[in-house]
Amino acid sequence: MLTQRQKNIIFFLVKSAKPVTARWIAKQLGVSDRTIRKELKDVQRESSSLGFELNLIRGKGYQIQIKDEELFNREFNVLIDDGNGPLYTDFTVQNNRVMYLLKQFLLDNGYIKLEVFEEKMFVSKSTIQNDLKEVRKILEYYHLELLNRPHYGLYIHGDEYRKRLCLANYIHNQQTGLDSNRDQLPIFKVEVYKKIHSIIIGKVNHYKIEISDISLENLATHITIACKRIEQGFLIDYIEGNLLEEFSFEKIVAKEIVREVEVSTGLIFPDTEINYIVIHLVGTKLIHKESLTAYSKLDEVESIMSCMLYRLKKEMNWDFYHDHEFIQAMILHLRPAMNRLRYKMNIRNPLLQDIKFKYPLAFEGAVIASKCMKEYLAMDIGEHEMAYLALHIGVALERMKSKDKKVKRIILVCASGVGSAKLLYYRLENIFEQALEIVDTINYYRLEAYDLSSIDFIISTVPIKEEGIPVQLVSTFLEDSDIREIRKHLSVATEMNDNYLDSRRIFLKQDLHTREDVIHFLCDNLYKQNLVTEGYEELVLERENSAPTSFGNLVAIPHPSIPVTNETFWTICILKRPIAWSNNQMVQLVCLLNISATKKGELDKMYRKLIAIMEDQELVQQLINCDQVEEIIRLLN
Repeated sequence: MLTQRQKNIIFFLVKSAKPVTARWIAKQLGVSDRTIRKELKDVQRESSSLGFELNLIRGKGYQIQIKDEELFNREFNVLIDDGNGPLYTDFTVQNNRVMYLLKQFLLDNGYIKLEVFEEKMFVSKSTIQNDLKEVRKILEYYHLELLNRPHYGLYIHGDEYRKRLCLANYIHNQQTGLDSNRDQLPIFKVEVYKKIHSIIIGKVNHYKIEISDISLENLATHITIACKRIEQGFLIDYIEGNLLEEFSFEKIVAKEIVREVEVSTGLIFPDTEINYIVIHLVGTKLIHKESLTAYSKLDEVESIMSCMLYRLKKEMNWDFYHDHEFIQAMILHLRPAMNRLRYKMNIRNPLLQDIKFKYPLAFEGAVIASKCMKEYLAMDIGEHEMAYLALHIGVALERMKSKDKKVKRIILVCASGVGSAKLLYYRLENIFEQALEIVDTINYYRLEAYDLSSIDFIISTVPIKEEGIPVQLVSTFLEDSDIREIRKHLSVATEMNDNYLDSRRIFLKQDLHTREDVIHFLCDNLYKQNLVTEGYEELVLERENSAPTSFGNLVAIPHPSIPVTNETFWTICILKRPIAWSNNQMVQLVCLLNISATKKGELDKMYRKLIAIMEDQELVQQLINCDQVEEIIRLLN
C-alpha cells in the first residue's frame, strides 16, 4: 500500500518527460533528499505489482516506464491533473486540509466535532484549529459563518444560495477537466449528473446556442448540486431581483431544463430554484448564433470596454481602438462575466497555468484590463477570469504582430548545381513560407556584382565573407541545426542585445522564508541603490495579490502593478532552500522584473527570454546551484 507521499512522487515522475533527480523532487515536495531516496526505494519494490518500472538513469535521475497501462491506470486513475496538482488528498499540505474541511462542513447538515477530522486526516487538534482560520476566511467571502456549539461541534451558518456557490467553487477547484472523476466526489450521483448534462445539450442544440464545454459542465454541476440539496430538504428562499422578468430568454431555457430534470429525478423545483438556474444561465455566454453581432453596445459593458482600451494603450502602449474583432470578442465575454462576478459565481479556466506560463505578456494586459471591472463592481477579479481576458488580448497581440511583421528578403547562394539549389529553395520556402521571400538563387561568382541594397540576409551553401549583411552558412540538405540558426535571423525576439543583468542586483543563497520576505529584501536593496522609489514594494505586493507570479519549475517572477523604473532590468535572488510561494508551488529562483515606464515596445522580446529560462529545468537547476554571480550572468546570457 503506497503512502500519500509516494503517490505524490509517482505523480511527479509521470508528469515529467525527462528523468528527474531525487534532489529536484525533494525541492518540489518540500522534504529532504534522503527522505525522497528512501521513498523511491519503497516505490521500486512495489512498482512491478502496480504496472510500472522505476528506473535510475545514472547522472540523470529517475524515470517511470509504464509496463501494463491498464493496470497502472486502474491503480492511479486519481493521478490525472490539470496542471495544478493531483486529485488525491495529501493531508501534509495545508491547502488540501482546508479544502477537505470546507467540503465536509458544506455537505454535512449537522454538527461535526474536531475529533472526527483528527482521525481522518491524522493531524493534531492544534493543526486543525489553525486550518479552521483559513476555512473561516473562505466562508467570509460568501458571507457564511463557521459557528461552534459547545459539546455539539461546528457547523456552517448562512444563506443556502451562498452555501451552494461555495460548494461549487470547491468542486471546480478540485476537478481535472471535462472528464473529471466525479464518482470520487460524494456529492455527485454520476447518473444524475450525466442525465442533466444530456438535458442541457438537448436545449443548447434546440435553441442553437453558443456555449463552451466548460460552461456546459459548470451549469450541469450547479444543477446537480441543486438536486442534491433539494433532495436533502434545503431550498433557496430568496434571490435579489426579479430574474424571471429581467432575463426572458434565460427564463425560457431554465424552465424547460427544470421540467425535464423534474421528470428524471422526481424532484419539485419551486420558482426560487428556477431563479437559481437563471443566474447560472446569465453567467454563461448564452447567445443565439444569429444574435452575435447585436451586442456591440451594452450599457455598462460599453464603458468598461472603453476603460480597458484606454488603460491598455496608456500602460502597455497597445492600441486596440481599431481592432473591431477584439472589441466584439471582449464585449461578448464581458456581459456574462459581469453577471458571474455580481452573483459571486465561480468560473474555472483549465488553461490558467498554461496562459500564465506561455503568454505572460497577455496575462499582464489582462491584470491591467481587469482593474476596470474591479473598479466598476468594487470587488476583486480572480485569476480564472483574468486568464479568459488574456486569451482575447493574446489573440489581438498576435493579430497586431502579423500586421507589423516584415517578411525578410533573402538571396540563396548555392555552388552545387541547379538540382540541389532547387531542392534547397523549395525546402526553405516550405518551412519559412510566411517569414521570408527568396528573391533569387545565384552562383557564388555572381555575388560580387549583385545589388544587395534590399536584401536582409544571405543563405549560402559555401562560406562567404560579406560586409554589412548577415550570412547564414547551411548544408545543401538543410539540417535541423541550419533551420534553428535561420530562425534566429528571422526572429527579433531571440536577439538579446539588451543587458538586463548587473552583478549588484544578483543575490545568492539567501535565507528567506516567505514570498513577502523575498519581495521586501529585493525592493529594499533596489531602494538603497536609488533605482526605485519608497513605495515600490507596495506596488510589487499589489501585483502579487492580484494574481501570484509563481509559474512552476521553482521559478517566480514578481513585478510592480505599474511600470515605474527608468529602465527595464532584472533582479535575481537564489534562495538557500525552496519556499511555498502560492497554491503550494515551491520557488527557489526569483526574478524581480523591473519594467521601464517609458520603453514598452521591447517587452515581448524580454518575456520570451524569461519563458525560455522558466521552461528549461536543467538551466534552472544550474542557476540554483551557482556559487558565483559571474556564473549566473554567463548562464542567463
